[in-house]
Amino acid sequence: MSVIVRNKFGAVAVNKGVMERMIIEDMLSMSDVLVLCNKKGKPIKDKPTPILDPDYLDAVDVSEKKGSAAVKVYMLIRSGCNISAVAEDVFEKVEADFRMLSLDNPSSICVKVRGLISDEVVKRNIDVVRNNG
Repeated sequence: MSVIVRNKFGAVAVNKGVMERMIIEDMLSMSDVLVLCNKKGKPIKDKPTPILDPDYLDAVDVSEKKGSAAVKVYMLIRSGCNISAVAEDVFEKVEADFRMLSLDNPSSICVKVRGLISDEVVKRNIDVVRNNG
């Protein structure tokens, strides 16, 4: 899948993998309040490598249907953090990534909270969604 932007200077194609990596970088910067996980809620361990670990690609899904994009982000929230406040920050960061590339906001952004982290992971299944009509 590619998102194509056309203007008077020509056309630019943005691969969905590029968008996913941009979103992952933003989520990693929020590591004080969240931990990325896979679809089943297994945390993705933080590995200090100079390149982005391919395991992180399980945590973010960008899809496009009929010209509109949808984003899903799977995460664990640290205990004591407000889920709706964290989700709002995630929504803002994802929309900022799309704006940076002069793309329309995704039609929906879904934050899938798969658990809460205290001393151990307490499983949850909470979805917070923002629809951009």
